[in-house]
Amino acid sequence: MGFYGQSDKQILETLGSRLREYRLRMNLTQDDMAKRAGLSTSTIKGLEAGRGRLDSLVAALRVLRRLDSLDTFLSEPLVSPMQIATQGKQRQRASRSSQSQHDALPLDKNKKRSKPEW
Repeated sequence: MGFYGQSDKQILETLGSRLREYRLRMNLTQDDMAKRAGLSTSTIKGLEAGRGRLDSLVAALRVLRRLDSLDTFLSEPLVSPMQIATQGKQRQRASRSSQSQHDALPLDKNKKRSKPEW
């Protein structure tokens, strides 16, 4: 069953249960994990119960070597083709300022440069 059929509380409890399973697979006690993550044991217990703060979750995932799960959990949004079309053309390079364009003489490609008079 997917997360859409669950309440917010059930989802958090599921995530906490999965966190506990990864901790146990690494043969870590809650105390060991808390020390490695720089958190209290009660914080680890709270995370595993589906409570806690995001910064605590990130610290716990770091200990479990599961930070890569965050990309799957909440991946970076992709730019849609419609957004690209409405944004217009991106600049490829800088152009001359309007002042320097007025100061520059137009170049005739068919005309050779004259030698400067000294």
